[in-house]
Amino acid sequence: MSSAVLPTLLVPALLSTANSQPMGPWLDGALPVAPDAPIERIGACPEGYLIRGIQLPLAPDVYTVWFPDRAWGRAEIIEVITRAAEEMAWLLPEADPIIIGDISTRHGGELRGHITHRSGIDIDISVYWLGATTYLGDNPEASPMNLDLEANWLLIRSMLDTGMIERILLDQRNIDRIKKYTIESGALTTAEAERIFPDPRSRDRYLTGVVHHAPDHQEHMHVRTLCWAGG
Repeated sequence: MSSAVLPTLLVPALLSTANSQPMGPWLDGALPVAPDAPIERIGACPEGYLIRGIQLPLAPDVYTVWFPDRAWGRAEIIEVITRAAEEMAWLLPEADPIIIGDISTRHGGELRGHITHRSGIDIDISVYWLGATTYLGDNPEASPMNLDLEANWLLIRSMLDTGMIERILLDQRNIDRIKKYTIESGALTTAEAERIFPDPRSRDRYLTGVVHHAPDHQEHMHVRTLCWAGG
């Protein structure tokens, strides 16, 4: 699979990545450093509507858009997913394109089947199965044991590299396996892994961590971005 060059959309200094830095500085730039550092440090997001929405451009070499009419979002989320998809195509050129589910409708507001996805800052992204494959629709063999751990970690890392991720929701069984992989492979130290994948029993987990459990999220990740200052 060849990597396509995606259009560059609004690339402010806030979204500069730290791919060339060692893991410590990279992690510091991607995550809040303490419970007293509010996670909405970049800017508050409007709720319930979408203004100046951008439709996710088609790029079939690196991602598949399931429902284009439900793939409208703020510039932040379009930037995050296009950058992450390009990086995944470079890191794992033989992997299937990721599958993009719902973001929002053109003007936001209620989206059938969702409580969120109203403001152009939420996106559903398929997980990778063994062999870095993706599956359009329900996978009859969906199981945490069939996850491609490396590919899913690289996807999460690619999104965190943007510094614009507020939350990633995923089934806890998937989280546990990916977290264990990052430690055992040496991709993260235990302390670094705890900052990204906090213990679900931790009282501070929503202040210091990013990837959290959500039911019915075994086959996809729900990703929410921060908003740039200025609304």
